Amino acid sequence: MKTIALPALLALVPAFALAQSTPEAPAAATATQHAMIKAGQEQWGDAPAALPKGAQAVVLYGDPGKPGPFAIRIKAPAGYKVPAHWHPSDEMVTIIQGDFHLSMGEGASSHDSDFVPGDFVSLPAKMQHEASTKGGAVVQVSSTGPFEITYVDPKDDPRKPAQ
Repeated sequence: MKTIALPALLALVPAFALAQSTPEAPAAATATQHAMIKAGQEQWGDAPAALPKGAQAVVLYGDPGKPGPFAIRIKAPAGYKVPAHWHPSDEMVTIIQGDFHLSMGEGASSHDSDFVPGDFVSLPAKMQHEASTKGGAVVQVSSTGPFEITYVDPKDDPRKPAQ
């Protein structure tokens, strides 16, 4: 299994870190500031290389690459799937738009669930899960950094070169 810290991902994908701000679309607040982001004013960029191609992301609060709390949104197109993976910290997910499906756990404790806008799920640290959407989705993820992702099957890791 391959683990990579988000700081390395952010270095590869500068749009994810919101390099600039305007009154209409403020940059992500740090953990010592408050944040106010109005719906529709986010500045979306490509999601980090740790996620399969096609998704977009925006940092709402904090810095996922550093210790401390953060909140991000991920916009996934129709048919998008993130293969089985886990994170070293708890992850809280709120569905903002669209349909969202999670397969969670492993072995006898595994289960699936479909989610719609307004639904919430808490995934404990190291819980294996797989996410997908049929029609597209926007989800908000809150956690504590530094954010990392480890794919259960290393061949699923989009950061690995194709062989």
